[in-house]
Amino acid sequence: MMVHQRSCGVIDAAVAQGLSTLDEGQAKALLAEYGIAVPDGGLAHTEDEAVAIASRLDGPVVVKAVGSSITHKTERGLVALNLSGDDAVRTAARSLLALAEGPDVQLLVERMVKGSREFMIGMKRDPLFGPVIVFGIGGIFAEAHKDIALGVTPLEDQDIEGMLSGIRASVLLDEFRGMPAVDRAALISAIRALARIAEEHPAVMEIDVNPLIVAGSTPVAADALVILDPDAEGGEHASAPLGTHNLPPLFAPRAVAVIGASDDAIKWGGSLLKNIIDGGYAGPIYPVNGRGGTVQGLPAYASIAELPEAPDLALVALGAAHVSGVVAQCGKRGIPVALVVAAGFAEAGEAGAAAEAELVETARAAGVTLIGPNCMGMLATHSRLHAVGFLELRPQPGGLSIISQSGNIGVQLVTRAERRGVGIDTYVSVGNQASTGALDVLDALGDDDQTAAALVYLEATGDGRRFLDVMRRITPKKPVVVLRGGLTEFGRRAAASHTGAMAGSADVFMAAARQAGCLVRTGPDESLDLALCLSALPRPAGRRVAVMTLGGGWGVLAADELARNQLELAPLEPRVLAALDEILPGYWCRSNPVDLVAAVGPDLASSALTMLAESDEVDAVVALGILRSPSTGWISDDPTLAGVPGGPGRGSFNVAEIAFLERVTELMASTGKPIINVPLRPLDAATFPGGGRYDPVMLYSPVAAVRALAAMAWYGEYVAAADPKRI
Repeated sequence: MMVHQRSCGVIDAAVAQGLSTLDEGQAKALLAEYGIAVPDGGLAHTEDEAVAIASRLDGPVVVKAVGSSITHKTERGLVALNLSGDDAVRTAARSLLALAEGPDVQLLVERMVKGSREFMIGMKRDPLFGPVIVFGIGGIFAEAHKDIALGVTPLEDQDIEGMLSGIRASVLLDEFRGMPAVDRAALISAIRALARIAEEHPAVMEIDVNPLIVAGSTPVAADALVILDPDAEGGEHASAPLGTHNLPPLFAPRAVAVIGASDDAIKWGGSLLKNIIDGGYAGPIYPVNGRGGTVQGLPAYASIAELPEAPDLALVALGAAHVSGVVAQCGKRGIPVALVVAAGFAEAGEAGAAAEAELVETARAAGVTLIGPNCMGMLATHSRLHAVGFLELRPQPGGLSIISQSGNIGVQLVTRAERRGVGIDTYVSVGNQASTGALDVLDALGDDDQTAAALVYLEATGDGRRFLDVMRRITPKKPVVVLRGGLTEFGRRAAASHTGAMAGSADVFMAAARQAGCLVRTGPDESLDLALCLSALPRPAGRRVAVMTLGGGWGVLAADELARNQLELAPLEPRVLAALDEILPGYWCRSNPVDLVAAVGPDLASSALTMLAESDEVDAVVALGILRSPSTGWISDDPTLAGVPGGPGRGSFNVAEIAFLERVTELMASTGKPIINVPLRPLDAATFPGGGRYDPVMLYSPVAAVRALAAMAWYGEYVAAADPKRI
């Protein structure tokens, strides 16, 4: 396609005039300057000029009225299509000039673009994430189809490929019903061009190219709209930390102080101190109480200045009115981190917001990393620090760290982890995130060797650019699961009333999360299951799954869910079929899912599992109904009948189940393939401490197991694309 006009500073000129839009002619000139194909043509002021332009073009033409005040041309009858011959062009031009209004009305005369496939591309500036690129099905029914994919700039190659494959009708990009494949390079170049326009021209707020017609194989911008904000300035989305963030002392403090310590366990200062003592924290504990003396059997200090040393962490359990002064004293004493549990700040209205702003400035000036306010506390299990108010949380040490904007959801996640035997490294409740947010804590945990995976509850994204930066830095090294609230209008309203923060656009957030390699879930159980699998199991090398089931029904459900999640039923190699023929009844299905047809015997289940896991055609295994079934000798939930005592969690299993799970542990270590178990009857335990590199995981249903595997496979593909050396 030819360029019919150069932009010649069209944006600068429009901004200088205070225009809020570029007309179609100006918009196409801009697109052409950035290498996007537009139809041949030109601008005319009169009928004669329109006829002259049309005569130079080969074939039918389209004539449109354009001008700064003209929008919705089709609805207003300001477009004439498929015109051939001078008379048709002249008649159309005369009619359009009569219908159009405005002093700057012109006629855009272009060669008619013909093609059966119509897409759309566009750009819009999101208040949290900045420029967002859209790609999808275009034409007059674009809003009805709603088949689009989003990408947050800057776009990597894999981000754009993900957008192209992310629409439901992506098959239209390939050869289709005799039509050639779309010129993928040209389409990618057009998407990159919109990102460049957004980067280089802050005044461009929105770009809409619809339809982007595929003429032969070339995508051509048949229509375009550009919306401007002449007052916009650049750099509004530069990412920067909110304050001082010295977080290693929080995760492994050598000493702690409880400011506002009390003997009364129904007060925050009393419950925090009691839980720290009862949890077995080995470092010095310094209660600070204005009366001095002793508190809960420990020597108390009347002020922060009287402490014998500067602890790494101060837990502030005083009323909101006293917090700012206390944080200033922490700075003078050299205490690097202050965690504030007090409420009554931004979540409480304008006065509270002003008090919170003062607190942030005080912490900044004092050089103190501020956690909270309005939070529940924190855990650092490897340091045996259990600093959560009122609730006794005692999860076993492990590789999963949890960060939460909500105190009650954070406690719920930790409680469920404790009940199910999921090992926790660190839990931090960030509350209002006045200075230090969930992303800051996550960023620091990215370099923590004890943390194998992170689970983050978010209601508000905050700085979208920082979200992208932090996630892209961490996810190639360790997985991050985001339990996200505020994705619906109702949820956003609840989040605003809860935290006073803007939740942001759900679609843009999901696009950013996909690009950044983090896995988003909307339920506590599913998010905890996935985080557990990512921290305890090897990642699958591919999408081929073997399903071993004690009964056919669960195998059917698993197979359906595999298809819904773009996983594959792994083919059974001839040698695997022959080996299974040796141990299973002659009427077994001889296909995947492998139905054990209720054959009883733990050795049989272990043997079949070994054959599947060691097959070169299998990337992962789901074992259904083996645990808590007659196959492994289960007869009762009575713990006195469960079998021999053992390490943590082993008392939930009988001798045969322990042997089976130990075999699972060995197979995961030797093959590097994940194996997920679904018991026939529910178990409280979600993990089994096998003592190897990986621990067996038990989930509650075939659907949950398959969804977890699908997410793990996606994450493995993301890591491989981000850094092939980290496969």
